[in-house]
Amino acid sequence: MSSKINLALGTALAGIALCCLVESSLAHEALALPVAAGDNDGVDDDDADDKDDKSHRRRPATSGSVVKTDSAVLANGVEKLSLAQTTVTETTEAESVIVTGSFDIYPVEYPALPPVEGTRINAGKKTSFVKPEEFPVFPNNDYRDVMATTPGIIVSEEPSSPIINFGYRGLDSQRSEFMQVLKDGISLKNEQFGFPETHYTPIVDAVERIELIRAGAALQFGPQPGGALNFVMKMPRQDAPFHFTTINVFGSDEYYRNYTAIDGTLGALGYYLYYDHRQIEGFREANSDYDLNAGSARLVWDVTDDSRFILTLDAYDEEHGEPGGLRRREAVNLPNSVFYEDDRNASTRFFDRFRLERYYATLEYQKIFSERTQIDIKAFGGYLTRWSKRQRGGGFGTLPSGPDADTNSIQLRAAYTEGLDTRVRHDYDLLSDVSTFAGGIYFYHAIQDRRDERGQIPDAENGMLRNLNTGETWDGAIFAENRFHFGRLSIVPGMRLEFLNQSLVEDFNFAKSHAEPPELLASQSDFFFVPLFGLGLGYVLLEGEPIVAPPPVAGGKGVETKNPVAPSVIATAPPRVELYGTVSQAYRPLTYAEVVPTGASTVVNGDLKEGNSLQFELGLRGKPLPYLNFDVGGFYFTFDDQVGEISLPNGLTSTGNVGDARYMGFEAATELDVLSLINGGSPSPYGNFLLYGNITLLDAEFTSGPNEGNTPIYAPDYQIKTGGIYRYKDSVKVGLLGTIVADEFGDANNSFERAIPAYNVWDLTAEVRFWNGRVGVFAGIRNLFDEDYWGEVRDEGIVPAYRRNYYGGIEVFF
Repeated sequence: MSSKINLALGTALAGIALCCLVESSLAHEALALPVAAGDNDGVDDDDADDKDDKSHRRRPATSGSVVKTDSAVLANGVEKLSLAQTTVTETTEAESVIVTGSFDIYPVEYPALPPVEGTRINAGKKTSFVKPEEFPVFPNNDYRDVMATTPGIIVSEEPSSPIINFGYRGLDSQRSEFMQVLKDGISLKNEQFGFPETHYTPIVDAVERIELIRAGAALQFGPQPGGALNFVMKMPRQDAPFHFTTINVFGSDEYYRNYTAIDGTLGALGYYLYYDHRQIEGFREANSDYDLNAGSARLVWDVTDDSRFILTLDAYDEEHGEPGGLRRREAVNLPNSVFYEDDRNASTRFFDRFRLERYYATLEYQKIFSERTQIDIKAFGGYLTRWSKRQRGGGFGTLPSGPDADTNSIQLRAAYTEGLDTRVRHDYDLLSDVSTFAGGIYFYHAIQDRRDERGQIPDAENGMLRNLNTGETWDGAIFAENRFHFGRLSIVPGMRLEFLNQSLVEDFNFAKSHAEPPELLASQSDFFFVPLFGLGLGYVLLEGEPIVAPPPVAGGKGVETKNPVAPSVIATAPPRVELYGTVSQAYRPLTYAEVVPTGASTVVNGDLKEGNSLQFELGLRGKPLPYLNFDVGGFYFTFDDQVGEISLPNGLTSTGNVGDARYMGFEAATELDVLSLINGGSPSPYGNFLLYGNITLLDAEFTSGPNEGNTPIYAPDYQIKTGGIYRYKDSVKVGLLGTIVADEFGDANNSFERAIPAYNVWDLTAEVRFWNGRVGVFAGIRNLFDEDYWGEVRDEGIVPAYRRNYYGGIEVFF
């Protein structure tokens, strides 16, 4: 135990030492462009009065911070761009103006991330983002609603726990296993390779924005074919030494949530601390409660105007009941079945519990060396335990019975992870234009101890040892992309070379030691070299004139009146329309359970290899009018060599590569500001009324293997999200959000038992703030029309979703 902790600590200290070395040896002054006055120009008196509500006014740039976009640079901190600002009358190539980069990236009001964002290149990829602040307050961690404007993501609901299950274009949503889920660019997986489940998702109140990168994400962030979902967390505000926020929510079934945060800046040091508590009894007959306590501390030290350290410490502790699943009535039914049609609130498991503890630390160093070069180094490490106890003797939608029901299975997994992620971006001149290189190295190490016990009563919390094994992962990666930029055309080749070693050693296996004759314990170590390549293309069809911030006004308060700087470009006015396309590879590494199965009757195919994916994306996106944006396109990808189990004639089960699947479809998304439309394209004095809609049409099928011709799990033919959001400044927010999902299956056999019928669910939520934004009240109705549905099927049966339920609360800011 101590050696593992020392290893994690040593890695973190090595990362800190590296950061300090870079700071001392390479620190030279970056070219700085003074921040143009007028960042807050156009803010009316009411907006000024609301300045104490800083939920959407984050940490400004430490120097003249500008973010480069496709044909412009975006001034950091400017989130609402007014067409009334000074514009350049002559057409210019804005990327010929290169200024100091920015630490804090605020995406433009456009349906995609900037082409170059910090140390990453997004050009040529299908990307999108959402800011939770644009919605009214949600009662829980309601990512179904937060992702309402994002196509391609399905959230399989698990109402008796705080776990969020994200699925992507027909890939399994359970525990988000087939997506790369990140927090500030660092994986949230329990163990990124050998145990890639995601049991933790950040509380939405602490999230600044959520980014989704589709095809090509594996080149930047590593394995999983389902793209990358990145939670960008809030930073301390710099306008005052202290801010306070508290949100208290009360809802159906004794639901209560408290989110309390403090933040501010004292000199060069900024801080952001929050506490998150949630509890509920649940709507099921029994055992559907959960209780959660979590917190985070973030410290930001601005060493100089162009370098800083960010230390983040996270703690998370939750326990929830697992009330079991139900089944639908058939012509022939198993004994002890509990039917959904009889009582959807019934429980089939009364003793099953799940606990998760997670403690994580990240130390990040950011440095802008010049107007063209930026580096980002993250050292991270943490410890996670996942514990569960589950009564034996039960089946799909049945009560436990027989002698096995007098016992239970207890499992403890403890994962220790550490790593280092180093990235650099450099701009350079090429053929009278500016191109960009971005790349880096990644190191990751993890140890997982797994212990399985057999309890002698259904509610036992410890018992007789059944299995004990240790898995270990070493991973190193080199990755790079280059954006060749020629006027309106961007060409982005990229690659990632992954060097992966996975091993698992059995220390004890009851089934093998008691077999006749006894079997040897397993010890397996495999090395994989996985090269990934990709190519992205982007072409701007229409481009508006650049918008510039007005120069400082002579004599203005706090403004340097001598030799004021020239206006700086901050964005591009509509219209803007571009084509984009991507072809890229991704892969799915083996899990520890696939490297060495724990069952005595299970063997591993000798030539077992990782799954692989080839992905294509082609689309058209843009903002042709100030009040309208859109993104339409098609996709096609394969997921070959999927791992599964095959029954052998001798009674054994073989784990091997069992089949291939292909996924193809069409996505379209649009957002229309009705009030801006009525006002002739200018911002309306009556606020914003956003009508949104997006659709994903999907045709997915297994093309080989035992399930050939079947539909993969969680792959509905269509998914539609639509609704409206009204905002009046920051005083009033009202949202009606709808999710419509076609039939889907919870297993690859497409069985009746695990079928998920189509559903149509709507949520209504509203928020009002007063006293200059210092106090707010909110209320809402989830599942407004009382839809009777389920969105998830697990091994224990159907998991019912919430019927109509209510919530309300109060928030205080100062």
